[in-house]
Amino acid sequence: MEELAATDFNVYVGTETGILKGINLNQKAVIHKNFHKIQALDREQEITSVAWGNEEENEILMGLRNQTVRVFDTEAKAFVSTRKINVGEGPIVSLGRMDGITITAMKSGQVTLWQSDNAVEINALAKGEFLTRMRQDPTSPSVIATGGKESDLHLWDFNTPEEAIFTAKNVKPDMLELRVPVWITDISFLGDHHSIAISSRHKHIRLYDPKRQRRPTISFEWEDSPLTRISAVPSSNGQVVVGTAHGRLGLFDLRGRKPEEPVHVYKGFAGAVRDVVVHPKQPLVFSVSLDRFLRVHNLTSRKLVFKEYLKSRLNCLLIRENLEEMDFIKGANTAKRKMPTQEAKTEAKIKVPRANPEVTDAEWESLTV
Repeated sequence: MEELAATDFNVYVGTETGILKGINLNQKAVIHKNFHKIQALDREQEITSVAWGNEEENEILMGLRNQTVRVFDTEAKAFVSTRKINVGEGPIVSLGRMDGITITAMKSGQVTLWQSDNAVEINALAKGEFLTRMRQDPTSPSVIATGGKESDLHLWDFNTPEEAIFTAKNVKPDMLELRVPVWITDISFLGDHHSIAISSRHKHIRLYDPKRQRRPTISFEWEDSPLTRISAVPSSNGQVVVGTAHGRLGLFDLRGRKPEEPVHVYKGFAGAVRDVVVHPKQPLVFSVSLDRFLRVHNLTSRKLVFKEYLKSRLNCLLIRENLEEMDFIKGANTAKRKMPTQEAKTEAKIKVPRANPEVTDAEWESLTV
């Protein structure tokens, strides 16, 4: 029981109905649990953003549509605090943490560091219509990147919040001399610690190097669909995984010879990709989509190694860093297969799983005799 408690709920997802779900991926069976009373929920409690509250990953920060921040204790499996923000307008679009202090970003552009004695506020929307994303620099938590509709990429430092330390410049007008619209949907810091990649509702994937120039060093379009999420591959300095509103998920190498061509395309979706997380240590891509499935793809082989229907419309997810690839993949494959009892006993006796890629041709022939 102690071993199960230590590995329990290695994936967490937030939903449109305000439910925080914990999922335990293991070799025996998949367990998922709702941490809310469903009768007490409404659409104003939609979870719009989640983030780890500390490095130990025993706290989860949740940002709600009604401008509320809740803290969930993963060890006690209970909500330990709730705070109403009441800053600006619109929902909380992103959350962060610096030295134990919460950072909130509102749709109306206010990014606030909530210190105990006073709050440090950044107006990240001096120009533009609304903010859609705020991300922290993992190597320098005081530095954040913001972007939104008609608000291009900006870098800010909480040590000097009065003015942006970097302001991106839009690409040149198109072949008809028309201005290219800007609508950033997600931002990701790459593994080289200074490059930044963004996805756009206008189908753009762009790479910025703030030390070199204001305009993107790489800019291209992918698919005929708005891009919804982008996540850098931690083990690579130039690879990103991008999701679309039409249920497409692709891996791109922005340092390669043809960055506009996807290295891999991951299949199996039936709805818009709502969030994507590349595991920091394992070659796994976790995603949630509008069809209410949690999916896990192998980063290099493109194989769908796991999927689970979670009943609710999913918005965002968190993955534990200590999750191992073999903790759940083998068990998930066998758990999902439904077969007659006698056939299951026969396969157990000969010890040859159906989907085992190491089975030789001679062994398959012996099964058909």
